[in-house]
Amino acid sequence: MARADVRKLSQMALTDVRAASAWLRRGHPATSPLLPQQVRLLLLRLAGLDIAPTVTGLTRCIFMSPAVTIGPRSWVAQGCLFEGGGAVEIGANCSIGPESVFITSRHEILPEGGIREEPEYYPIKIGAGAWLGARVTVLAGVTIGEKTVVGAGAVVVKDCGPGGVWAGVPARRIR
Repeated sequence: MARADVRKLSQMALTDVRAASAWLRRGHPATSPLLPQQVRLLLLRLAGLDIAPTVTGLTRCIFMSPAVTIGPRSWVAQGCLFEGGGAVEIGANCSIGPESVFITSRHEILPEGGIREEPEYYPIKIGAGAWLGARVTVLAGVTIGEKTVVGAGAVVVKDCGPGGVWAGVPARRIR
């Protein structure tokens, strides 16, 4: 076999591995509730996600972002979505409610109207000990401080200071 043919086959295999990794991250088999927790963690780590071995939950979740970090002893309930190409960092001892959504992309609004089709990606950071209720939406570029509580259904559009309670659309500090 010629050297060029071997190189082409290697490139095709690498493309296949990348495609399989993206497919695993999207949650098809990797977050099935039929799989034991340790198998889900292994598959997600093989797909390139940085998930501590003591993370629990992770059923029916979709990881479109390849840059997700989840700290030790955190809980991620079922049906969460990690969208876009930006990083999502969840600290240790966090609780993420069911069907919470992390949107790391933004589309610039053009001066002449409309939006730029190509998105820009911004990181999301959730501090240690934070608690997000069911169906919380966190938008691109937001930092949620340590030990912060975000009420169910809130849409977080700006940074939330540490230790507070935030709720509403858009989320506001209520305590």
